[in-house]
Amino acid sequence: MRFAQAPERVSARREMSSLKTVIVQPWFTEIGHPAQSTLNTAKALGKRHDVAYLVANPHASVFEPFSAGIADYGRVVGFRAPEGFLRMGTLLAVAALARLARRTSELERVFFLDAHLLTLAALWPLVPARLRAVRSLGLIYLAGPEPIAAHALKRRIVAHFVSAPGRRLFLRTDELADAWRTAFPAIPASRIDTIASLEILDERDVVPPREQATRVRFGVIGQVRPGKGLEWLVPLFQGASAPGELLVAGTFTNAEHRARLAMLESYPNFDNRFLAESEMLTAAGAQDYVLALYDNWDPRMEAATMFLAARVGRPVIVYDEGWPGRMVREFGCGISVARQRRPDARFFSGLPHPGDPAYRTLLGGVERFRQAHGGATSREAFLARLLGD
Repeated sequence: MRFAQAPERVSARREMSSLKTVIVQPWFTEIGHPAQSTLNTAKALGKRHDVAYLVANPHASVFEPFSAGIADYGRVVGFRAPEGFLRMGTLLAVAALARLARRTSELERVFFLDAHLLTLAALWPLVPARLRAVRSLGLIYLAGPEPIAAHALKRRIVAHFVSAPGRRLFLRTDELADAWRTAFPAIPASRIDTIASLEILDERDVVPPREQATRVRFGVIGQVRPGKGLEWLVPLFQGASAPGELLVAGTFTNAEHRARLAMLESYPNFDNRFLAESEMLTAAGAQDYVLALYDNWDPRMEAATMFLAARVGRPVIVYDEGWPGRMVREFGCGISVARQRRPDARFFSGLPHPGDPAYRTLLGGVERFRQAHGGATSREAFLARLLGD
C-alpha cells in the first residue's frame, strides 16, 4: 500500500528542486551586522521562490526576528555552528551547502556574504561535482590580503580558487580591492571587484529633529570592544570639565572584552545591552556627532558607523585615513583628525555646535553621502554584482 505524501512536504521538495541561487551566511549570529546584512540582501532581491538563505543558527535568541524577516522573501535553511568561529562556521556551511545541492538540479549561483576565505578555498575542490559545477560562486570578504599573501601555500590555494571560471572575490572598498589586486597580480583583474553596501537600503529613514540640549552630545554606538577608543574617550568625558556628553550604547561580544573595559561598568552613560536596528538608529539620532575613532582597525575597511550616522543625518568624527577619511574628504559628512594627534578636550569643545553655519554645512555633507550610498542606486549596483556571471 502506498501512502500519499503530505502536501507541505511535496511543496517543500518542489521549492528545493527549483532553487537557482543560495545566499550563505556562516556568521549569522555574530554581534554586529551579519544578520542585518542578510536581511537587507533578502529585501534587495525581493520575494523569489528560486532563492534560499543558508544561515547558521537562525533561531538563536535575539536573531530569530532576522530569520523571520528573511523568510518573508525566500526559504531559510539553517545549520548549527559554534558562535564566534568563522573558520568552523565556513566548514559547516560548505557541508550544509553540499547537502542542499543534492536536493536541487537547477542550482546556478552560490553567494557567501561572509566566509573564512582560506577554508572555503581549501574545501571547495572536495565538494560534490554538482556543487562545483555552479555557474557563479561569489564571496564578500572584509579583510586585506596580507595574512594570506605572506604564506606561500595559502597564497597558492586562494589564488587558484579565485582564478577559476565563475569565481568573484568582492571587497567593500576601493582601498581593499586595490590591495588585493596588488598582492595577487596573477589573479585576473575581473575576478577581484568591489560591491555596493546595502547599509542604507531603506529610503524611508527619517532624520530625527535634534532635541534641545545645553551640551554637545557624542555617541559610540554598536559593538563594545577594545580598540574603539573607549579607553581614552570615556575618561575624557567624565567630570565637570567634560567637553560634552558621551553615550556608549551596545554590548560586549565576550568576557575578555568586558574585563578589559571594566571601567565602563561604572560609567553612567553606558547603555549595556544588545541593540536592535531601530534602537541603534534611535541612539545615534539622539547625538550631535557619531564617533568612529578606531585605534585597532584596518582603515581600508568600511565603517558601518558612517552608514548608521548617515541614516539619521548626523556627522561623524573619524581618523583621516583609509575609507572613512576619504569619505569625509569627498562628501564633507564629518570631521577627520590625524591619528597621531588624538583628539583631546579642546578638540571636542571647538567643534561646530548644532545651529552653527558650520554644523549645517556638515549636515549637507551627510546628505550627499547618504544619497551616494543608499536607495535604489546602491541596490541595483549590489544586485548587478550578485546576479552577474
